[in-house]
Amino acid sequence: MVLADTAFSSADFIHGVRSLKYHAVTGLLSSRRLTDGRLLRRLHKRGQQVYLQGFNCPVWVCWFYLKRHDGKREKRFVLSTRPMKASTINW
Repeated sequence: MVLADTAFSSADFIHGVRSLKYHAVTGLLSSRRLTDGRLLRRLHKRGQQVYLQGFNCPVWVCWFYLKRHDGKREKRFVLSTRPMKASTINW
């Protein structure tokens, strides 16, 4: 299992990890699009299996709310190439 931050969530990185027979858990930008054209931030159910544009394998996506220093909450997305429940990905 490879754990990486959002900077490593490119399709090339994920394909490279999968070609080495590993799974990845990375952060993900909310501006990513699904293959059907929807934005990632429009998902309503955590732990969904989705297909992202540019990816040749399904990923499982969830999110959590990060409390910022000014007290506001920010929605952060996480993807996994291994089928996992949302509670496991967030853990």
